[in-house]
Amino acid sequence: MPRPAAALPTVVLAPALTACSSITTAVGGGGATAVPSASLVPPDRALHALDGLLDDSLAQVQPALTYWDGWPRSTEQAGGIDDHSLGYATAGRDRHIMTKIAPAKYATPLAMAGQSWKAKGYTVATPAASPLPSLAASTPDGHSLSITIHDAGNITIGAAGDRIPVIRDHDPFGTPTPDPVTANGNLDVIPTHDDPFWSH
Repeated sequence: MPRPAAALPTVVLAPALTACSSITTAVGGGGATAVPSASLVPPDRALHALDGLLDDSLAQVQPALTYWDGWPRSTEQAGGIDDHSLGYATAGRDRHIMTKIAPAKYATPLAMAGQSWKAKGYTVATPAASPLPSLAASTPDGHSLSITIHDAGNITIGAAGDRIPVIRDHDPFGTPTPDPVTANGNLDVIPTHDDPFWSH
């Protein structure tokens, strides 16, 4: 019998899959400027905010779903003609749902999460470009949220947003622990927990 999400231990991803300092282009053009360090959020505070957003996203999804959390990621932002560092990284984290959800019920967790987001004043939309069942939201303080149901039935909930310092010599969130894998070594994201309501 699967345990509810609140009772599951946090499981995290290995750094090989979530490099802490990968650089992505955030701003085009030649006028991209660095962000003052005083406006950056400490990594531990950013992680606390991400976990709160993920928890809130599932709070109204009942019966409770089982899950594991990916290791938080730090993505350095760059821009301008020379693709220079903007002096900050964005923090993000994914939650992987392990409760099997019957295809006929895919819309239900999306609707429950969407209603919760709207009640909190978030801007909610269905991504137009996504070929998969999905929902996205943005918070008034600049965080982004998404829920995507993939072809194999696995569900990912993502949260991102806070600007944190660029740290290249170590992972800003601590020492990563091994990610869960299946017997053949693949990342363990395919739902296996049977639930009387969700799985049938």
